[in-house]
Amino acid sequence: MAFAQLDQFIGTWITSQNEFLEIRDTTNKYDNSNHLSTEGRDEGMAVFLFDDTLSFQKRYYSSATNYEKLYIDRYDLKVLNHNDSILVVKPVSKLSKKFFREKDSLTFIRQKFAIDNDINIEKVVFHTSGCFGSCPTYHLQIEKNKKVKLHVQTVYQEHSMYDVDSSKIGYFEGSLDEINYQELELLLKTCNLRTLEFDGANCCDGSLITIIVYFNNQRKYLQSMFPPEIATELISHLYKICEETDLDRVEEQFEIEK
Repeated sequence: MAFAQLDQFIGTWITSQNEFLEIRDTTNKYDNSNHLSTEGRDEGMAVFLFDDTLSFQKRYYSSATNYEKLYIDRYDLKVLNHNDSILVVKPVSKLSKKFFREKDSLTFIRQKFAIDNDINIEKVVFHTSGCFGSCPTYHLQIEKNKKVKLHVQTVYQEHSMYDVDSSKIGYFEGSLDEINYQELELLLKTCNLRTLEFDGANCCDGSLITIIVYFNNQRKYLQSMFPPEIATELISHLYKICEETDLDRVEEQFEIEK
């Protein structure tokens, strides 16, 4: 099976076991914006297509050879089947076999099609923390009726790591528009929410991300400075809601569940 265009694989793909494959940049051969991930490991790499094989590669130079020799670590996946919604691959290189724990094959579903329609979202809570930079600190709550509460604790002026933008800090309430709420619901239904886990890491210079989801009479608590790639689009959308939703400033202070 041969494929003429690498671009047909562009997008995010997931398995039922929370493995993740992302192809974003097919032109920059030293870029790390393409990803292979499992629950315990994530690697950003360049990606190539050789006949029927997707070759994810870490390409680098080393001081051991005076930065003159190019080293290439290959994580090769032979494509067994592929259409717009399904990608079946077989790890065929030593590194890809080890990465995917010696699995004979993996069946990825394009993430936007991996919808769990039995999930009924009741409430979403989102927290971010500061960092040794300009990371904003948000505390967000979204109810099923689209009512929003947002405490902007710290946010910085554009293009500044030190100057706080006091005009945007405070307590806000309002409603989320239908389009952004539906996008939030879809992202929650396409991230393997039932089995999704964050590792709780809180060790380094980064923003600590906390997501609490109430659904189907359950409470899911997720927290990490390094959330798995499978949740990247969800987190980006929650940031967007914090930053772009038109809310009314209120005088009354409130606490959002942590």
